[in-house]
Amino acid sequence: MSEKLDITTTRRGYPALWVGGGATTSRFSARIVLRAGKLPPPLFIRTRGHRCNGDQALVAIKVGDVIIDIAGKLPAAPDNPDVSVLARQVIGFETDDQGLVAICELIDIDLDSIPASVWQGAGIYHNRDGRYFVSE
Repeated sequence: MSEKLDITTTRRGYPALWVGGGATTSRFSARIVLRAGKLPPPLFIRTRGHRCNGDQALVAIKVGDVIIDIAGKLPAAPDNPDVSVLARQVIGFETDDQGLVAICELIDIDLDSIPASVWQGAGIYHNRDGRYFVSE
């Protein structure tokens, strides 16, 4: 089953997605992109603004990338039974009235395939640092 996911575009019109995350009093959330099992490099890392809003780093996305949303009660760890994961693989792009959207298929993913830096960044109270969610 495919679904459409709203994405953003760079100044040159390339598809991109904001990633990031953090924790509040008792919960955490994060969004990441995996390309061939690794975090992609950032196009931009935000240094100001709201905390743990998920808009901390901008990464380019391509067909084949996996977009993962994780959330749950603290602690942020792959062995936490209260973690929910939604993983989608990008299979294409199209333009509609809202702009560019990614066409994605839902996939299953192993929590151990999520890099340790993501779990660390997702567990930081009011995290503002997007470097946990991209490769350096």
